[in-house]
Amino acid sequence: MKICIAQTKSEKGNIQRNIENHLEFIERAIKLKADLIIFPELSITNYEPDLAKELATDIKSYIFNPFQEFSNKKEITIGIGMPTEATNGINISMLIFQPNMERTVYSKQMLHSDELPYFVCGKNQTFLTIKGIKIAIGICYEALQREHFLNAKSQNIDLYIASVAKPKSGIEKVYNHFPKIANEFNTPILMSNCIGHCDNFMSVGQSAIWNKKGILIKQLNVNNQGVLIYDTETEQAEKEQLKIEKGKLTEVDELFQIYLNGKSELEKNGIYQWTDSYPTRSIIENDLEKGVLFVLRNDKVIIGAINISEEQEPEYETINWEFDNSKILVIHRLVIDPKYQGKGYARKLMDFAEIFASENNYSSIRLDAYCQNKRAIDFYEKRRYFIRGNVNFPKREYPFRCMEKEIITTYNIMKT
Repeated sequence: MKICIAQTKSEKGNIQRNIENHLEFIERAIKLKADLIIFPELSITNYEPDLAKELATDIKSYIFNPFQEFSNKKEITIGIGMPTEATNGINISMLIFQPNMERTVYSKQMLHSDELPYFVCGKNQTFLTIKGIKIAIGICYEALQREHFLNAKSQNIDLYIASVAKPKSGIEKVYNHFPKIANEFNTPILMSNCIGHCDNFMSVGQSAIWNKKGILIKQLNVNNQGVLIYDTETEQAEKEQLKIEKGKLTEVDELFQIYLNGKSELEKNGIYQWTDSYPTRSIIENDLEKGVLFVLRNDKVIIGAINISEEQEPEYETINWEFDNSKILVIHRLVIDPKYQGKGYARKLMDFAEIFASENNYSSIRLDAYCQNKRAIDFYEKRRYFIRGNVNFPKREYPFRCMEKEIITTYNIMKT
């Protein structure tokens, strides 16, 4: 089986936004063929003891329906962090959604002294058995208590997962403790930590996987959201830690090769939207010099790129745009290296572009898509880009659809 460990950044008390972020991670886990995904401690609310009583709820709440639906349709088990109501107080819990099964809750059994004013202890250990692998869950403080692991191990577990929210000092303890326990008991240990501000500390990520010999086989960094995937059969792990930033001039050759790869892939499918004169190496170099080419990376590997600027093609002047007298952002040259296509990376770049537009008070985004590239047009239409007209570019047999999307910004909201 494959287990996905999520490293996420949650917004304080913003349950709806955090749920949306979780669902995006679950989609990534599904694309990576994971059977189980585990999130950090109290991931839906962020680790905020002061807000726990106000935000606590029951696992049967309708707000969790999307998780059960994902679980049922995609046959994936999901564990999310949430404060829950108990008869004698509030629990720090993991809500567990399994395919076509009743939802279950595991509540932290051993609390740190700082948590006692806000929470009460859970009573029972929960085990997951997926494809013959028996898994125990530990939540933060208790995961570092030998007694908690021994109790779980006495039930013949094959693997232990810690869901935590830890600062630098806590992670140092984790990296000292888990390797020893994994090696002593011949049991792999996986840890999911969050990043960003929590309560009165900064959580520092570094989610990790130790094999049954206690060897660290994969970890994430301190700054970015991401996932680790552990294969219980091969005992190997991979990571996906995406980052979008401006490309570097030193990467021009690598980036241009990705555009060439993209052009070849299109032509294999009978789509001739790019030519020998577009895009060229000099065009990509110019994008990098202007600082308008943004690159999507997984660690150090370049996945794709997108040009985000205010530069419009002269041909656009013939189009009857709806938002013609406002601040416009334009997208050009979106590319995903063919070997990474079909995994949702284009959506990541478009999400980035639209957030960029909103944060910088652009009222709309414009782009063009080759009319023979039905897949691209469908992709944009699903994102609510509307066709405003057609233009023709040199050396292309067919026209390009000019498309536009309104961007809701803080400025626009204030006007209404």
